[in-house]
Amino acid sequence: MTRGEAGHPGLAALPGARLWLRHVADDLEAGTSCLLLFPATMPRPEPLLADLLAGQPHWRTVPPPDAAHQGPADRPGVDRPGVDRPGADRGAAEAPDERLAAAAEEPLWSGQLPVLDIDDDFVTGVMAAAFGTDSPAPAPFVPRARTAPDRARGIEARLEGLLDSHPTGTLRDVYQRLTTGPHTDGCVYVVDATREDDPEAVAHLLLRLPAAAKEAGLPPHQRPRLLVAATPDHLPAAYPDRLGSEDIAVHWWWGALSRIDTAAVATVNRPRRSRSALTGRGRIEEAVALATVVEVCGPYLDHAAHLATHWDGRPDTLRHALAAACATHPPATAAAPTTHRTGGLSGRPPSSLRDPWNAGAVDSWDGHLRAHPAAVLAAGAERSLDKLVWLAQSRTLLPLIDDAREALVTAVLPSARLPADRLAVSYGPERRSQPVAAATTTDTAELLRGMELNMLARARRDGHVRLTLPQSARLAVLLDARNCLSHREPLRTEPLARLYEHLSS
Repeated sequence: MTRGEAGHPGLAALPGARLWLRHVADDLEAGTSCLLLFPATMPRPEPLLADLLAGQPHWRTVPPPDAAHQGPADRPGVDRPGVDRPGADRGAAEAPDERLAAAAEEPLWSGQLPVLDIDDDFVTGVMAAAFGTDSPAPAPFVPRARTAPDRARGIEARLEGLLDSHPTGTLRDVYQRLTTGPHTDGCVYVVDATREDDPEAVAHLLLRLPAAAKEAGLPPHQRPRLLVAATPDHLPAAYPDRLGSEDIAVHWWWGALSRIDTAAVATVNRPRRSRSALTGRGRIEEAVALATVVEVCGPYLDHAAHLATHWDGRPDTLRHALAAACATHPPATAAAPTTHRTGGLSGRPPSSLRDPWNAGAVDSWDGHLRAHPAAVLAAGAERSLDKLVWLAQSRTLLPLIDDAREALVTAVLPSARLPADRLAVSYGPERRSQPVAAATTTDTAELLRGMELNMLARARRDGHVRLTLPQSARLAVLLDARNCLSHREPLRTEPLARLYEHLSS
């Protein structure tokens, strides 16, 4: 199984991809043609298209140029024009090529975490659809010069060849035929622009057919619609920016994936542990390791799968493990500029980020710009990796530290040498110069449960509370960890191990 085959079906099952595909389906339902733009580092889009088209009752695939010179019966994976798809209306859709047909058999997202296809190549192969492959970077696409035979076999002729009746006029008649008579049945015509050799012809088709449908006054459910999958390399320069009207919707694979998608991939790729190892300390360690993988890898799912499989969870081995994960993929060659702090919030990459995005060097993830994981391994970027580890630890450990703080405060209060109301005044989270006479016992107890760790340590130094030796050790570990995270510093291996021990005991 190739990387693309292993990655794409799993990708289509993830919640972020499902939501992205739903937006495309909504536009198609409204009678709008759609242009899907993927980065050049993403493998072929057939499985994503198959998942999208599974909900379309009427669609056809425009054969690529390399199939145009063959007879219909000889085209690999392409049926004769006009042959109905089983179970659909007349002329509903010709069978797609073998990749599209095979991908269509993949199950849809069921609401559960996806169970990805695990084989010998899974560690380095899963989720390769998301921004990177382990093969050399693809050569830039260079359109070849069109000759007279090319024009005769152009995309308009191939589109017209899908219609039931034979052409009777010039190639330009295809637009009139698609917007009149029996072909006004709302069919979706699918074009894989990455297999086309004439970007200008694809652009002309995408502009001309929606305009012809609008000029014909067709209602949305009768309009012929195009679904074009492309990369920026396979379209004329700046072409996508000229679109975006109500007749053509442009969907960028930008910010399509979110934290929940990366977490799902990391979770299913963690090594299996015994049930006894996933209790107490083991569960906390696993939660922190998963959060770190998610934060460090962001939307780069293939790296998340590799790191989740091979990293032992210790901060001091993270850099080496991440370098090994990045070594399975070509390093990003386009630097991601840092001037667009809010660029991740838009529905498309800013113009200055188009090239880095197309090269797989940057993407939007949960509204933030995220660079390729290799970026944090560069010389001078040590603080960038530390920040990501700190974010993961803060997200996971701070709630546990607060639970441990409250349990420790509750345990030591009965041995306090001051009345509860005076303790609340001196060390509570809302300290006042004078006690509040109206405060009830319940109010005071609730106030004391919010005592911060540093105030508990001060009360101990002042002799107003007594702690046992184990309680004192726990207070010191919790206070050190809390202060470290509060100052935006990640916990290193040894302090983290001490914290695990006290949080699980």
